[in-house]
Amino acid sequence: MSDETTASVNITTEQRTEIHEVIVQDAPPPVDLDINVSVGVEVPRTVELRPLPPRVIEIVPQYRSYQFFVLADGRIIIVQPKTYKVVYVLTA
Repeated sequence: MSDETTASVNITTEQRTEIHEVIVQDAPPPVDLDINVSVGVEVPRTVELRPLPPRVIEIVPQYRSYQFFVLADGRIIIVQPKTYKVVYVLTA
């Protein structure tokens, strides 16, 4: 069973792999949070969000307005920047 979840967009295994590869090529420093990060959770506004790389937007155009950060455990967290709510969790 996978803990990769999404609110409304279906992403294939191949797309997940490509998104992960694109993001880790130029990943920001990882963030260590003391909360359980999952879809729907609002992360602290102290977390520095980064725009998704253009290649990720090409793969999943619905993510155009989203941003991301990387957790210390390697999970990539995609966030709605207006609300800081998690919309997708991508495992390493």
